[in-house]
Formats: sequence, C-alpha cells, structure tokens
Amino acid sequence: MSAVTHRIGLSRLTTLLAGRAVFRLMLYGSAALLALAWSRPDFNAYAAVMGAVGWLCMVVQSGGEKAALKLIPRARRTRDDLAGMLRALVAYVPVPPAVAAVVALAAAPGEHLTLYLLGIAYYVALGCGMLGVALHRALGHYTRDTVHFAVLGLGMGAMAGLAFLAGVGPTGYLSGLLALVTVLNLSLLPGLPRQARPRPGLRRVLAGTMLLMGAADVMNNAMIGALFVELALSPHAAQSGDLYLVTLGWGFALSILYTVQRIYQPQLSLRVAGGGLAGARVLARRMAGLAALGAALWLLISGIVLAQGQHGQLALGALALTLLPMQALASGATFVVEHTNLRANARAVVIALAAVAGLGVVAVSLAGAAGAVYALGANPLVLGLALWRAR
Repeated sequence: MSAVTHRIGLSRLTTLLAGRAVFRLMLYGSAALLALAWSRPDFNAYAAVMGAVGWLCMVVQSGGEKAALKLIPRARRTRDDLAGMLRALVAYVPVPPAVAAVVALAAAPGEHLTLYLLGIAYYVALGCGMLGVALHRALGHYTRDTVHFAVLGLGMGAMAGLAFLAGVGPTGYLSGLLALVTVLNLSLLPGLPRQARPRPGLRRVLAGTMLLMGAADVMNNAMIGALFVELALSPHAAQSGDLYLVTLGWGFALSILYTVQRIYQPQLSLRVAGGGLAGARVLARRMAGLAALGAALWLLISGIVLAQGQHGQLALGALALTLLPMQALASGATFVVEHTNLRANARAVVIALAAVAGLGVVAVSLAGAAGAVYALGANPLVLGLALWRAR
C-alpha cells in the first residue's frame, strides 16, 4: 500500500478528529454526570476500579494498533496475513473476560469483585474495538473510525443519562457499556481479512513488533493504574474520585496528540523506511532533551509547592495542566524512536514506570491525589533522559 493511499488531507483529519472528539467529550462529561448521580462512596468505588484497570485497554490495543499501522502499509504479499491475525485478536480476546463478568454479575451482582470484573471486561473490549478501527485505517478505510468513536461516545452519554435520571448504579452502568462495546466490535469484523495460515516467521515478527511498540502506551497507562492502587491503599483513598476526574482531563488532552500520531504513523513508517532514519533520530533527541529539562524544573517547583501544604483540588488541576507540555514532548520522542530503535524505547518506558511507581509510594502517602500527579512528573524526566541517550 502506497503512501498516497494514506495521505491525510485537512478534510479527512477533521473527520477523524471529530469522531474521537465526540467520544472524549462524552467520556469526560459522563464522568462529571456520574459524580452528580451517585453517592460519593459509589463514585469513589467506580473511580478506583476504572483507574486501576484502565491500562488493560492499552494492553490489547496499543501494540496491535501500532504494529498494524507500521507493518501493513509497507506489506504487499503479507498484508492480508497480518490483518487476519490481528482480526482474530479483535474477535476472540474479549470473550473470556466478558464471560467471567457475566457469570459474576449473575451470581453476585452486589460484590465489589463483580465491579472489577466488569471494568476489566469493558476495557479489554474497548481496546479491541480501537484495534479494529486501526486495522480498517491501516487498510485505507477511514469511515469506520469516525462512526465507531461517535457511536461509542453517544452511547456512553446515554448510559450516564440513565444513571442520572433512572438511578442506574456503577454495576448497571458498566454492564451497559460492555454490551455497547461488544456490539460495536462485532460490527467491525466484516470487511477485515480472515486469519489464514501465515507465512513462516510472520507470526513471530508481528508478535515481536506488538510487544515492543506497545510497551510505551501500556507502561504509561499502567503507571496511572499503579498510582490508583497506591492511593487506594493510602490514608487518602477518599480522593480516588478527584484523581479520576483529573486523569480523565489529562487523558483527553493527550489523546489529541496520540490521535494525530496514529493518523500519521503510516506516513512516518514509510518515510523512515525510505531513508529518513537520520533525521528522525535528530528530531527524537531534541524532543527528549527538552522533555527531560522541563520535567526536572517542574519537579523542583512543584515539590516546593506541595511542601507548602497545597494539596487541594486547585493544586491537583494545576499540577496536571503544567505537566502536560513535558509529557507531550516525551510522547513525541517516544513516537519517533518507536520507528528507529524499538528496544531502546521499550527499555526506557519500563524504567519510567518503575520511577513513577517508586516516587508515588512516597508522594501519595504525603500528599494524596496531588502526590500521585506529582509522581507522574518522573515519567517525562526518565523517558527524556533515556531516549536522549538512545541511538
């Protein structure tokens, strides 16, 4: 598939962003509505679950999506083989967690474990749906992307409306979302090549690419999940709802950057393969250095602010907002290095996860949700330093 097939003009870019904007706006708006509809304990319980298991979406989505957008545009004879193997993930991976959630819902609908199982099943299905629309994009079909995210966002808004008007609780809300995502995922399967017997070694190439390319997104989301767990185990567990709302806003802002990266990934892949490796390395090094420098200054200034006892909701929002530029630079460097040095990128994100979780143990115990956001500052610092040194 040529670069011409993946040319993204203003009209196509606007359409793709519009569908995802509906989804993200409904996601954030729904969270605000749920906070009004439910009691504080119910919302905190829901927020703790969603914050702790949300990273599973990236486990099933990120590696497969990036591999599809990198490998399929370059492929000729193996295009349908690659797409067929990834289609099988969309079709079959959501089944076991969904079955477990349905069984738990039937046997013990009021148990906290059931809420966790519903959250896991929902996020796995959501990630597989995102992989499915990415497959359609990799094959040059862009309409499914816009429709999928728009319908998903509207459905999410409708479920939040039911929670507010009809008293649907967290268990019923997540059950409805799981049903919606399952139906949408099934609608993605027609039009995708079915899995056939792949060429020798192709399965290994795809698996390795998925593992290495997915590491960044998985680790970035796992570190937020780890912070939610640390917060739930701390004396500040009642702040889970506040942290959830802030991380939704954080995710909304970064999702715009991630969406643009994914849309243009096929073009970057073709450009690097066509001789643009040296230029890509220079660009990644510059972004990584700026991210590390900015994050170091942010950690210093923010640490002084937190030491003065500024741990409220205003401080929480200000910390997240001011950290965004450094995180965006680190994300940009990661995006480029994924196409130049996959192993160095994977090592960097694993080290960054450990740094965030380690800092979070101390910061969360001292400052609660604000400490969790502060710990996120270690991510662009460590990523920037590691990627700046990568060759």
